[in-house]
Amino acid sequence: MSARSALGAMARTVRRLLGTERPLILMYHRIADLEHDPWELAVSPTRFAIQLEILRTKRDVVPLSWLVERLERGQSAPRAVAITFDDGYVDLLDNAKPLLARYTCPATVFLPPAFVGQPGGFWWDILTRIFLATPDLPVQLTLDHAGGSTVWDLRAGTRRKVHDEVWTVLKFMGNGERAGHLATLVAWAGISADAPASDRCMDEEQLRNFSQPGVLDFGAHTMNHPSLPQLSALEQAEEISRSRNWIVETLGIQPHGLAFPFGDYNKETLAAARSSGVQFACTTVPDAVRRRADRFALPRVAVGNLDAASFERLIASHG
Repeated sequence: MSARSALGAMARTVRRLLGTERPLILMYHRIADLEHDPWELAVSPTRFAIQLEILRTKRDVVPLSWLVERLERGQSAPRAVAITFDDGYVDLLDNAKPLLARYTCPATVFLPPAFVGQPGGFWWDILTRIFLATPDLPVQLTLDHAGGSTVWDLRAGTRRKVHDEVWTVLKFMGNGERAGHLATLVAWAGISADAPASDRCMDEEQLRNFSQPGVLDFGAHTMNHPSLPQLSALEQAEEISRSRNWIVETLGIQPHGLAFPFGDYNKETLAAARSSGVQFACTTVPDAVRRRADRFALPRVAVGNLDAASFERLIASHG
């Protein structure tokens, strides 16, 4: 361990002993047992229960809006931790909500409304079903994009590599172009265009069943989940405002916060967030929340399918 790391570990130990750990915002996506999880976004219900029990013992689990409001007033929030989920998967209603209720933990879900109730689910999950869950695929894939063609060989041992490369290509496409390529990929793989029910975003009725204002809240996550810096300043503002307005008009809920898709943002993103009517925005920078942190670039610590010891180390390393 370097001298700097040793000093950091010592400082964290002192803060724990004094009960002054820095506030944390935790980022989850799914609470489910998945056979294929290439980006390690899912936490099993069993391990999520263990993590919540640890948080209730070692931290004060608070609503994210409460934490931000306290920081805005210049007040400390030692031991505080806020739980967030991105994307609004159905398993949050089926698996996360009962456990959050059992451990009396509030949470915020950041929604991309264009996916609400869509039978095809999220485009990245379509890629997972194609490249990682479909037993038999053609040995060659060709995609026309950016004025040229890319050819991939899918012989043994290359599927994850092809999955990741196609994901990167599709991430930076516009919605219409991406939809066309997804249709091509689904037909090429010979699978259904409809996602399993558990892989979808909640529909409007499910969102209302999940909601518990002040306890289980919603935030904006843009309309279509793009990488915002790839868009013009006007397009970024529209993506953010449309997402916020949909939540207000459809669910009757005023979203306090925003999360940037993929954690991607630039100065235009921050300007659009500040003028959108939300009070704060979250990134994916893995750090504790400092008292003087930019309220429109709040850090969040991603949580994976960690056992008790690993989860405790994760919390301690950022506190």
